[in-house]
Amino acid sequence: MSDTVTMSKEEYDRLVQQLRDLRAPFAPDQIGKLPRVTCSACSNFRTKCDKHQKQRCKDCQAWVSTQHIHIDYVGHADVTERFLEIDPFWNWEPFALDEDGLPKLDVDDLGNPVGLWIRLTILGVTRPGYGSCPANQSDAIKVLIGDALRNAGQRFGVALAQWQKGDRDNPAAENPVADAGRRAAPARQQAADAAVVVDETWVAGFEARLANATLDNVGGFRQDVIDGMRSQRINSETANRLLATVKTRADELEKASRVLPNGLPGNKDGSVSRSQLTEEQLAANGLMTKDQVKAHNKLERDTIASPRKAERLDAVPEGEPWTAEKDQAWLGSDKSGGDPA
Repeated sequence: MSDTVTMSKEEYDRLVQQLRDLRAPFAPDQIGKLPRVTCSACSNFRTKCDKHQKQRCKDCQAWVSTQHIHIDYVGHADVTERFLEIDPFWNWEPFALDEDGLPKLDVDDLGNPVGLWIRLTILGVTRPGYGSCPANQSDAIKVLIGDALRNAGQRFGVALAQWQKGDRDNPAAENPVADAGRRAAPARQQAADAAVVVDETWVAGFEARLANATLDNVGGFRQDVIDGMRSQRINSETANRLLATVKTRADELEKASRVLPNGLPGNKDGSVSRSQLTEEQLAANGLMTKDQVKAHNKLERDTIASPRKAERLDAVPEGEPWTAEKDQAWLGSDKSGGDPA
């Protein structure tokens, strides 16, 4: 039996028109600017780029590396609205499911989600799509779904003009080294934002209180910013600036809280943060340098591997610096089975 579906000319013409309607251009107020970083060092959150720095971009309003380009962008909500207008019963599904029955994701070496394959079905036609995001992307699952829907929608011609412009301006734009972060708002959102008159008195009071914040209460300042935006005391641009200031203050307080009584930088467990000290500082404070650590570890391995019966060692005298000679005395210099010297 044949699986061919027959339709009348009227049905065929209506389907063709609906598919054409998917390709209708979006209004200017539905198109935003998406920053894309083009420097691999800037895009790698594990490294610091010495050539570029982050700052507020006057074009896209994003806090981003100066080494970036702009791509015309139609958001997830506007694309979804287009799908619903053409086919209220549209649907998508992942290519595969994991052992928990959830969409199977592509992950990086550290297990961070970075990709998702989907099938998008509109008007009974199914086409593939792929969503991607950088490894340090916040709300990665949401971003992957939205990116996959836009990518699959492109196969139907949705927002194709924006994809074409991005490809022509930058052939690598569809697979950028990283998403720079939050996209610039579409024109209609920018207009609404511009209508908000920033309460400079409120902002000055907020910044004064933040300067006196403690580690215990600094987290609450984020909610203050959100409340200020909801009450239209500040606009989104000011809110983003204040949120960045809150994060900087919280980082400063966290770092200061880890200073030990002896003035040395500490870790959360109260130990000395050796990574923040130079070799000279380690030696001056009676701590093992890197070479001494290696010598100590080698001696310890050799001793443990010895057939000599292990003995309980005396504790290291408090406040006394480590020396190789003391290490030998504590562990025992005779590894052949004799008594310690």
